[in-house]
Amino acid sequence: MMRLAHILDGLRCSGCGALDVLWLDPVRGIVECHECGEKASVMVDGLGPADLLDPLSAWDGDR
Repeated sequence: MMRLAHILDGLRCSGCGALDVLWLDPVRGIVECHECGEKASVMVDGLGPADLLDPLSAWDGDR
């Protein structure tokens, strides 16, 4: 199964202090550090889970 996670560039983990190791999983609403495993729940604005699975549903340009 493909994961829809995005790296959060320029941010440090508050647990271990590592840079560029935080990943956002917008579907689950979790930010996870791939260095130490620390997790945090987040609220994600914008596209909903159905929009994330269908990239054309969020298209604003000319078709």
